[in-house]
Amino acid sequence: MYPSLNKKHRRILQGSILLSICLHLTSLAFLQRQSLWFSSSTPVQAKAVPWVASMEKKERDQILKEAFETPVTSPFATGESLSSKPKLEVLDSTSPMSVALPPIEGGLKFLSSLIPPSPFPENELLASNRTLAFNLPSEGRINLFEHLPRDLIVLTPPHPESSLVPTLPPPPLSTHTSFEATRVPSPPEVSSETLVSQSESLLRFPSLPEASTLTKAPAFIPSTHLPQLPSLEDLQTISYSDAFETELVFSPKEGGGYIFALTLIPRSDLSLTPLRQNYLFLIDRSNSIQQGRLVATRNAVRKALEEIQQGDTFNIFVFDGKVEKLSPTPLQFSQDSLTKAGTFLNKMELGSFFSQADLFKPLFLTIPSIVNEDELYTAILITDGESLSKKGVSRSLLCDWTFNNNGRISLYGVCMSSDPHLSTLDAASAFNRGKIFTSPTNRGIKRKLLKLMKTIQAPVAKNLSCKAISRTPRGSIEIFPKSPSAPHLYLNEPYVVIGQTESLDDFILFVQGRLHGEWLHIKKTISFINGKKGGSSLKAEWALQKTYELYEQYLIDDNPNHLAEARSLLAPLNLQAPFE
Repeated sequence: MYPSLNKKHRRILQGSILLSICLHLTSLAFLQRQSLWFSSSTPVQAKAVPWVASMEKKERDQILKEAFETPVTSPFATGESLSSKPKLEVLDSTSPMSVALPPIEGGLKFLSSLIPPSPFPENELLASNRTLAFNLPSEGRINLFEHLPRDLIVLTPPHPESSLVPTLPPPPLSTHTSFEATRVPSPPEVSSETLVSQSESLLRFPSLPEASTLTKAPAFIPSTHLPQLPSLEDLQTISYSDAFETELVFSPKEGGGYIFALTLIPRSDLSLTPLRQNYLFLIDRSNSIQQGRLVATRNAVRKALEEIQQGDTFNIFVFDGKVEKLSPTPLQFSQDSLTKAGTFLNKMELGSFFSQADLFKPLFLTIPSIVNEDELYTAILITDGESLSKKGVSRSLLCDWTFNNNGRISLYGVCMSSDPHLSTLDAASAFNRGKIFTSPTNRGIKRKLLKLMKTIQAPVAKNLSCKAISRTPRGSIEIFPKSPSAPHLYLNEPYVVIGQTESLDDFILFVQGRLHGEWLHIKKTISFINGKKGGSSLKAEWALQKTYELYEQYLIDDNPNHLAEARSLLAPLNLQAPFE
């Protein structure tokens, strides 16, 4: 009994399933042919009624009259406010058509009334392959790149593979993308320039040329984003503006304007790792050097070697017509090297009666082939400069040796106040990042040499460059020394900048140099209100800096007028110009 009942129920269930499947298939077939929610399987005929025909004729005429027949005006051309109608273009290669939208506040509501409950079928509007885009005004825009400094605009080079960039076809039109561009906010009381920038940022699909058009790419394409100024860390620059104090003295200049001396004084608590020093002592032993002076020089150099810091190197050259070296290579500072140097100095003797000094050979031997970023080379020349009396020697020293040196080694001189050609030695030292120290007596040579050693034994920055910028447009400032010959920055020595200005306006001083592979940066705002009145020493220092510049010009163009002007500047200082 029970098995037969189960079979009956099974047949009923199977019949119900088959009947349900048939009913569903029939319903789907009916809905596919009759319902608007499914697209027809047959293609739309050319004589099919457009989608607007489904609307009532009165509403359709009213919509088309408001949407397509209203003349388009640009609010930027007529000076209207943002409440005026923005212009939307229907771009076409043959006949462009303009569409005027209602005010922005009701734009979205109006456009939603145009969207039917079903997607757009194929019709004349879609078959024309037109795209919608804002027709933004071509005049009255503000080009931000025209108002930026040229050195802040980051240029992007074109792709290296091809200079012709094919334009892409416009994206397919859809209800979402077509009207998304109209969602531009319209806050009250906003300028027309703001609307331009907002419209450009919200317009997702601007109109593009046809795909077959090839546009030649420009040489450089400006970046569309504002450039970001690099920080000091990005430039590997360390600021030490607060580590230096300033002291200013100034005085009126003959002929108008003012001269000033600005001193940068390192603070007592400034702690920097000094650069490594390589000292070379050049000792003149020619016959013009008397025995007493040679003995004083020997004692001075022996005492100066004790001021060398651990890790530094040194060497000694003794010369007249030939050169004798303490060591073929520089010696590391140690007690053994000091003992070896003392023995070498004790054997140093005065040259013969006819011996004359040849400055060029020892000086050329001092020039290093390679200088690392964390080290300095310093040559200390102890001579009377007698050999510079020969014709053409002064010019060769100032021009040829300076050119070959190219700032790789600093030149300092230790001389007697009565030595001839001090101006030539002073100019040679100034051209090569150094200066000379003069002593009135033989015993004073050791004192001057020890002062020099204490001054330069802790270098903290090399290859310095200085720039002064006035804070007023009419200000004009010139500073010395110039960058190629500017001395290095030492921890135990104030750094002095000499300058001249047309007016006593505030200015900003920038000082930069290399410090262990990084850039040292000092920025100071200078005001003459806190300055002091300068005296004769300021005028003398400014005159020397001007004569160095005149010497350099003379070496370039060989114009004797530069020397005549230099003589007029040196006459009050009782100094003789070189080349005479």
